[in-house]
Amino acid sequence: MRTLMVKNLGVGLAAPQIGLNLRVFVAQLPADDSHGYKGKFYAVFNPETVSISKKLSPEEEGCLSTPGYYGAVPRADKITVSGFDKNGRKKTIKAEGFLARIFQHEIDHLNGILFLDKSKNIRKLEKNLNENE
Repeated sequence: MRTLMVKNLGVGLAAPQIGLNLRVFVAQLPADDSHGYKGKFYAVFNPETVSISKKLSPEEEGCLSTPGYYGAVPRADKITVSGFDKNGRKKTIKAEGFLARIFQHEIDHLNGILFLDKSKNIRKLEKNLNENE
């Protein structure tokens, strides 16, 4: 899953997105220069939301399942998730900011929800016609 996420320049990927009937997602923050990744790589099995902040911030999101579509989605600024790592060890992860958004987006996938279901201003990014010149 990590290889597919990286190959497609994603910051998260949930198993159902690639046809796997599993409750697992992977995630990693992008590098500041938009090339590569930084910080910890997460693979979370059977994630459950333990707590979520009440403050919501609408931010632009996209998704590997719906390439080219974007929209603002209100998400909590902080989230605590419990789950298991690849070795079956119980983990509790506190995330905030963009990482919290990624976790919520991927957990939504595991629950059959796309960001399109939550966005009120979906738009399609038109491909730049001069991009390949």
